[in-house]
Formats: sequence, structure tokens, C-alpha cells
Amino acid sequence: MKLLPCCIVMLCCALLAGSAAGYTIAFTVVPSETMVGATVTITGTSSIPAGYTDEAILYREVPNYPSKEVGRYSFTTTEGGAWGFTIDTTGFAPATYKVQLPKSGEYPYGSSAVLMQTFTLTAPPETPAPVTPTATNTPSSVSTPVSTPAETATPEESPTPTSTPAGSMIVVAALGISASGYAYMRRNRDE
Repeated sequence: MKLLPCCIVMLCCALLAGSAAGYTIAFTVVPSETMVGATVTITGTSSIPAGYTDEAILYREVPNYPSKEVGRYSFTTTEGGAWGFTIDTTGFAPATYKVQLPKSGEYPYGSSAVLMQTFTLTAPPETPAPVTPTATNTPSSVSTPVSTPAETATPEESPTPTSTPAGSMIVVAALGISASGYAYMRRNRDE
């Protein structure tokens, strides 16, 4: 009777040892942080026989939403279990990305398998837009004065106002009123 519980315990231990002793697979992502447009390299090792082909799935992390699949990258194990691929991030959005290996039905992975790694893409620094000169409508025979540092206005002095068509009309009206007033005063004085 004591033999049955002992057999059950041994069977459970064998099952646990068998699941932990599956195939190994692991990988690294280099660099773990870079700018959009750079190349990210995935390098892996495994105990899976040479020639095994599978896909890694690339996801973009989206805050408060499920991750969005961005692409799939095929890889094949070589002699010794090495495998890898590169990801060109041109056109990607700045975000955290997750490279994930699906579980293999053909070669079950052990508990030490590394099936997911992340990397972060940052936005490239903004470059100022080039300044292009604007065209002016001044005739080529008219030269535009350029002020030198000595000619620029200081806080004590104010620059001379430029005349506008409305300003010119005010000046003409003021001269006309002054002339009329002068003529009126002369006439009253002569009388």
C-alpha cells in the first residue's frame, strides 16, 4: 500500500524534471535603446538542431492598450544553435518594442528559455529648418540701407517713424489748417 504513493511522487518528479529539461533558447537585443532609423540586432543561441526555422514577432507597446504587431522576422538555427536577424527601424514610431518568440510545438522549450526581450526607440533630435531669404519687391536701382551697429537705435533714442499714405494725408491736412489759420490772422490784423 505504501508503494502507490511513492510511485505517484516519483512520477510527478519525473514529469517536472522532463518539462524543465526541454530545449534551450535565448537571445539578446543590441542596442537596448537607440534612435528611430537605426538597426537593431537580435543574436540568439539554442540547443535546437541546426536548420530549424521559426519566426520572431515584433510588437510595439501602446500605453493602456494591447501591444500592436509590427512585423515578423524569420530565423534559422545554425550548427551549434546560433541564430539571429536584424531590424531596420526606419519609419518606426518612437516607442518601446518587444521581440517575442512563439512557443515551438516541434521543440518544447525548457523553463530557462528566454522568449521575450525589449528595446526602446527615441525620436531623433530636431534640427532647425534652414532659413531661406525672402524676396522683396524693391527695384534693383534702389539700394536698401543697411544699418550698422553704430546706427541702430539705443534705448534712449527712438527710431524715426516712417511715413505711410495715411500719415502723409494727416501732414497735408495739418499744413492746410495752418495755412488757413495764418491767412485768417493776417486778414484780421490788416483790418
